[in-house]
Amino acid sequence: MGYDATQDLSWFSLTRQPQEPLAPGGVTLESEDLAEWVEQFRPFLKYLRRKEVILALSGGGMSMPCHVSALRVLELLSVPISRIYGTSAGAVIGGLFAAGLSTSELERVMLDIGSPDELFGFASRLPTLRFMTGAVVRTLTKPSFETSGLYSLTKVEDYVERLLIRYVGRVPRMGELKLPVTCVAFDIGTGRPSSSRPESARKTIFSRDATPDVRLSEAIGASMSIPGALTPKKIGERYYIDGSAVEHLPIATAFEEWLERKSFRSRQVTIAVDLGYGGEVTGREGVRRSCSSDRRRSPWGSATSRRYPRRSTHRTRRW
Repeated sequence: MGYDATQDLSWFSLTRQPQEPLAPGGVTLESEDLAEWVEQFRPFLKYLRRKEVILALSGGGMSMPCHVSALRVLELLSVPISRIYGTSAGAVIGGLFAAGLSTSELERVMLDIGSPDELFGFASRLPTLRFMTGAVVRTLTKPSFETSGLYSLTKVEDYVERLLIRYVGRVPRMGELKLPVTCVAFDIGTGRPSSSRPESARKTIFSRDATPDVRLSEAIGASMSIPGALTPKKIGERYYIDGSAVEHLPIATAFEEWLERKSFRSRQVTIAVDLGYGGEVTGREGVRRSCSSDRRRSPWGSATSRRYPRRSTHRTRRW
């Protein structure tokens, strides 16, 4: 019996850790069915042949296990990944994967979290109590970024470091990663009034080329510091918050770095995993309207369309 992706998947449970794709009924696919499953992606794999594959992982909070599923599918399809871009939850999964954790180990990490207290500290399920405690601290002490969050980012960062030490043996720096990863964060200044003006805030990336001496756990912490929920991350003299505030899905950053590397002759393909996608099916006309509106909003859209008039027609490829 072949694999049918249209069948009901309500039987699926995160308490299992499959080593292969699951078939209806809760069993893993055998060799023949697995080959049939892979065969469905043949046009996609043919399109990726001899191309550099870039992976962009979006933010998504506690939906981050979905990124592990995407990595598992790419692994089963034998799709080589040359570079990863991540924001918030995407920076967590992308950073751990780039450090050397396999997809099976990432699945085990997700399933082994028994309580939110492991990530956020004592009474993490009692936000009212945490808010009252924080209010008392802010009343008795001078207001600062270190006391502005409901939960401490240090706890989350310590947990990431323990994972890296357990599976990799150390906490690597960005420049030491064999698989390049770029974490997107939002720079909000030094905490002084003069540096906190809107014009001083900007997007910041942590990567092997831009920040080789920054520890991976620090880059992940800066990219996932949700405003209000977690305290901002301080690196050097500046503070950083969640990268989703400036770029939820880091496709633009991937394109900007491609331009900086001047890899115009390389055939690059970006696979984006957007955890904020609502499931809407966009037809060809919807894609054209979306691209047209983006070009109108872009400050260089009109010049681009005049210079490259033949590229104004956007096509969608169906697999």
